Amino acid sequence: MKLEFKKSFSDVRGIILFCSFGKSSLHFVKTKKGFSRGGHYHKFKSDHILLQGKIEFTEFNIATNSEKIRILSAPITISVEHNIAHLLTALEDSIFLEYFNSEYSSTDYIPYRIIVEKKMK
Repeated sequence: MKLEFKKSFSDVRGIILFCSFGKSSLHFVKTKKGFSRGGHYHKFKSDHILLQGKIEFTEFNIATNSEKIRILSAPITISVEHNIAHLLTALEDSIFLEYFNSEYSSTDYIPYRIIVEKKMK
């Protein structure tokens, strides 16, 4: 197996490199201070490995209607269970790796997605 580059995407927030390693997906994500990523949830578990920087990590459990907010500094791994909405806001320029073993799909969680989009304007 080898790490395979698929594509890249950039906007005002930073850049994402989309890669695969066998059946696993790896997204290398650079986010500039003050911007947010996510604002959605998945049907699969994912891990976010914060490699550099400091973030505010917000998650909302749809089943229990509860929210948790944490300030996290690198290095740390954040495991996000399926159907948990998540929002990552860079308090410093940050780099994280998103890892999962499923075909990518997401459903926007509107209250968080609005935050992501508002910060981009």
